[in-house]
Amino acid sequence: MGQAGASPADYGFQNESDTRQDARCPHRQDVCATDDMKSPLEAPEKSRSRGTEETSAKAERPAPAVIDTSKMAKGQREALELAEAARDPLEDRGSFTSNLFVGRYDFDRIYPYPAQSAEDRLAGEDFLQKLESYLREHVDPDEIDRTGEIPPENFKGLAEIGAFGIKVPKKYGGLGLSQSNYGRAAVLLGSWDGNVAALVSAHQSIGVAQPLLLFGTEEQKQKYFRPGRDELEG
Repeated sequence: MGQAGASPADYGFQNESDTRQDARCPHRQDVCATDDMKSPLEAPEKSRSRGTEETSAKAERPAPAVIDTSKMAKGQREALELAEAARDPLEDRGSFTSNLFVGRYDFDRIYPYPAQSAEDRLAGEDFLQKLESYLREHVDPDEIDRTGEIPPENFKGLAEIGAFGIKVPKKYGGLGLSQSNYGRAAVLLGSWDGNVAALVSAHQSIGVAQPLLLFGTEEQKQKYFRPGRDELEG
């Protein structure tokens, strides 16, 4: 409650008009500069220009000194060298997000947002139709929420339609679909049941598939990708 006799100035307002709300904004007029605000589609242009300048400036800087590992123990040296060798070269970083970690803002990668090609979209249609049908006919999200358990038959059914190998190359028994189609599948799964979406997503990100694809040897890929698929096909 305000004190009796208090004026607008006592509360930080410069004049009586400042206490009124603008019809376009729920805040005080001195807070919301509505006319000066940019729309989401207008803002990136300046940001993109600034990002390009910053990227160019950083590219001209000298490369950092190489770490001297000669005085390290053998195990430390090998571990560090392995970690450094696994890094993406700065000039080869392939995504907008990964560039953010080194101070680069390449808005050309995300604006305008890249559209999925018709050919790639078509490649995922068959699997997405199978996935939608399976979810509608065999997955009961209410029952999963009540019991806190995903039925074993759902694990097997999802595996049979290839849901655990969406991005795994076909030569290893997977579907060989793109990241975009994987994203479409994740949206579909999440719209039906969050538990099943987490199951399928985790398996292909922090689970076996993605780490094995990125860091596994050919022998390991042949050994660990094929058995489960062969068993289902047999």
